[in-house]
Amino acid sequence: MHSNGHVRFGGRAGETGREQSRYCAPARPYFHHRMVPSRRNPRFCYPACWPSPKAVARARSRIRELTGRNRRHVPTHLLVSELNQFLRGWRQYYRYGNSARSFAKLDRYTTERMALLLSKRHGRRGRGNGMKHVIMSGNRLGLVSLAGNVEYGRLVHAGR
Repeated sequence: MHSNGHVRFGGRAGETGREQSRYCAPARPYFHHRMVPSRRNPRFCYPACWPSPKAVARARSRIRELTGRNRRHVPTHLLVSELNQFLRGWRQYYRYGNSARSFAKLDRYTTERMALLLSKRHGRRGRGNGMKHVIMSGNRLGLVSLAGNVEYGRLVHAGR
């Protein structure tokens, strides 16, 4: 990272011109940046950014906290509204870049945690009974979906 806050990709000793001028936008603290080869032209690399493993772990712990066993007596609509508030904020922060895989994993994890919570609420074991409630609701109990909300083609800027 340079003194002006830009992350530098390429530009090793001896490189000149275009190779040296590759920069990513000012880095956000919980993004993982990496130069990734293009599928069409492997000689061309682009800066890819996605949520870091630390950020995903923190999100999972927050979801675990919101859907813990001690919250099984809270009405479902309040649980869903609290989860949606957290998921919307997380989605807005991490939607730029290549976050689709992380979003899909968190979607599955959120659904699984809600299924476990509903199973415990009804005195059942495992996630099967709760998953039945989630699926039969028709809209995943109103949970916000993270998948499908990624904006490609823009670099991650700290001020935007």
